[in-house]
Amino acid sequence: MPGSYPSLTLRLEPHMLPAVRAAFDDALADLRPQLVRLGNDGFIPEPWLGDPVSANVVTYYQANVMEASEGPYAALRAYEVELTKVRDNLRVLEDHYRRTEGENAALWGRV
Repeated sequence: MPGSYPSLTLRLEPHMLPAVRAAFDDALADLRPQLVRLGNDGFIPEPWLGDPVSANVVTYYQANVMEASEGPYAALRAYEVELTKVRDNLRVLEDHYRRTEGENAALWGRV
């Protein structure tokens, strides 16, 4: 992701995992159609006046906003990747917790 930020620790009670994961699912569901729309409509197809000034603006905009590796569009794409990673990690934690709790309940005869 553009920029460098320190890692943070999120502490949750196990019963909170499904709700937090669902919030990340909702965020991704809101973000993805906007990214598709921006990817389709965010590029300026041609200089609007057909003159050198608008051609320069189009070139600058495409290069710095839509195509730059650390530009706004790339940052939104990186945000989507990070949201997906967190959501997927929450799923793994939730599955691990359920598996461990099931094994503990079986071990102690509370099935």
